[in-house]
Amino acid sequence: MKEKADFRRFSKDLPSGLFLITFGRFISNVAYRLVFPFLPTISRGLGVTTGTLGTALAMRDLVEMSSPLLGKVVDKRGTNQAMVVGALGLGMAAALQGASSGLILFIFALVLTAISKNSFDIGSSAWAGATVPYAQRSRAIGMIETTWALSFVIGMPIASVLIRAGTWRTPFIVISILCVVVGIIFNHRLPANPPISSHGKGSSLSVTAKKVICAMIALGAGHMMMLVTFATFLEDEHNVSTSGLGFVAVIIGLAELVGSGGVALIGDKIGKVVVVKYALMLSLPLSIILPLGSSSLWLALLLISLWFVCTESVIVSMLSTSTELDKSARGAMMGFVYAGWALGRLFGAIFGSRVYESSGIMPVSSVMTAVLAIALLVVYQAFKDQTATEKVSE
Repeated sequence: MKEKADFRRFSKDLPSGLFLITFGRFISNVAYRLVFPFLPTISRGLGVTTGTLGTALAMRDLVEMSSPLLGKVVDKRGTNQAMVVGALGLGMAAALQGASSGLILFIFALVLTAISKNSFDIGSSAWAGATVPYAQRSRAIGMIETTWALSFVIGMPIASVLIRAGTWRTPFIVISILCVVVGIIFNHRLPANPPISSHGKGSSLSVTAKKVICAMIALGAGHMMMLVTFATFLEDEHNVSTSGLGFVAVIIGLAELVGSGGVALIGDKIGKVVVVKYALMLSLPLSIILPLGSSSLWLALLLISLWFVCTESVIVSMLSTSTELDKSARGAMMGFVYAGWALGRLFGAIFGSRVYESSGIMPVSSVMTAVLAIALLVVYQAFKDQTATEKVSE
């Protein structure tokens, strides 16, 4: 009974469609993140090195820099259509990944994944921005973003079992079917579109918005450096197997769940920008001492987990803030935000995978710390004249 009362209190004033969208985001996040924990396994299956596949992942981020164009389409056509098309596109992309016999088709599938996931994410973020008041925005965005963590906690162990029962292709086929099912459900069950923007000239970026985009570039770079190296780092230093990487994915997912869930519960109370600043500050020492994880598997897992708690808190709070930067063209604004994130990830994927392959974790750790420090400085500049409770669009 207490749990039901707590849930009713948490979900109070949140639109009912938010829960359906949260489920859809979970499936889409599993499809999007499936490569990372099993990067060494998939690389061997395709007959390429992890550095080559890590660089190929950069193609996904290159395509995602077209997000502002997708955002403008969302503003004109509506958020629901963007989410339906995104889910169906992810289903097709996952099927192509599972059918790939070489790198070329796999890269094409990665490109389709990028376009489809961006369509879904921009649509869902713009939907939340249009239907949830800013005072409850961290609660709504935080709930949606917990699925990013749950995709690791729930999705990756299941993927690991599927790989052991079949091949590395098996989980891609399964998630392809689930994405198509989500697209069909959304087409019939989503509530009516929020009012479509009549703002014809697109998003006019304020100084604050431009600084936020710059911060997202730095955040994306640091985040991707960790994503493309942690599995290989653990495999190289501690001989973690494919099954072990599935367990590691659960640990990382739980860490991200702590971050996103914490923001959902208290982010609106203590201030979205405050969360960004303090969580970024905490991530810096964790980044610079990451090489110490070579001495012990458990120390490595502790450092990586705490790092993901901090960065997930930052990302969710930044997204919550960004939905208010341009209320007249939320789709386009979120498109710019996701494009900045993708540009940073493009750099992070190429740098992280190539430098780790040639020089190990030390230089990756140093540059990751530097770009996160830049993000912190930019955030301070963007919000230096605002209190934690002020609306960012003012």
